[in-house]
Amino acid sequence: MRKFRKIVVDNVEYKWLFRYDDYEYINYPYLLIVKNAYPEETLRICFPITEHFLLNSGLPAVFRGAQVKINLNRPYCISQIVRYCTENEEKISQDEYKTDYKGLDGRKILKEIGYRIPSV
Repeated sequence: MRKFRKIVVDNVEYKWLFRYDDYEYINYPYLLIVKNAYPEETLRICFPITEHFLLNSGLPAVFRGAQVKINLNRPYCISQIVRYCTENEEKISQDEYKTDYKGLDGRKILKEIGYRIPSV
């Protein structure tokens, strides 16, 4: 079992974990972000892409005019997602929440941050 990693964003401590469920030969990559002070507000951010392994090694994208690779095992990308979610807490629609987790569309969040992602 993989362990959560610690990250501090704007002086607030979070734990995060990127992984995927292999269910009926379909991969569902997701990111869990837990604010240490409020673990009941765990964010579950789903990434509905077919090439799930690219999120481990680097999904090609364009950010601020430069070619980049999105790697959800790197703290830089995680901190961008955490900032987006905390700054847009009220804007994130309630119908995106699923079960006990907030099941958010990770591709949509990355686009809102400013990434242009090819179709995968």
